[in-house]
Amino acid sequence: MFSSAATWAEVDPSWPAEPILRFSPGTDSGTFDYFVEEVFDSEEAPILSSANLQLSEDDNVLVQGVLGSPFSVGYFGYAYYQENADTLKVLSVEGVEPTAENVDNGSYPMARPLFIYSDGAIMQAKPQVASFINFYLTFVNEEVLDVGYFPASPEALDAAKTAWLQATGMGG
Repeated sequence: MFSSAATWAEVDPSWPAEPILRFSPGTDSGTFDYFVEEVFDSEEAPILSSANLQLSEDDNVLVQGVLGSPFSVGYFGYAYYQENADTLKVLSVEGVEPTAENVDNGSYPMARPLFIYSDGAIMQAKPQVASFINFYLTFVNEEVLDVGYFPASPEALDAAKTAWLQATGMGG
């Protein structure tokens, strides 16, 4: 449905022979990159050459596009679905629903973690960077919940905090 099919009937013969209207984050988006990596084995050509494709860096534009036609499909961050859950339909992937439990246990294939990267030498040379990352790791779950993302697991946060301690020279 995000590549060569021109109509919904080409995806499933029981569906209407209406053109598929596609809404996707723009090519500069990490969401686009992850989708292409997972769905098209890192090849952009199938989605970029599909008919009726609208790319936007603004997820609200994508949501409005999907809401604008019963023959549309799109993908964007879960937070934008949550804001519009009363009017959008979320789709399962390979029979797995996008729930917090399925994201945490890794069974939902389209969830991607959020990362923050630094280097021990940078954090030691620039304590403000280390302080920011410490702040981030301390409050990330409160903030991501406020904007509608899934929280990091306690195990992931503990591993990140341990890595921070080691990188800053404060860990054992």
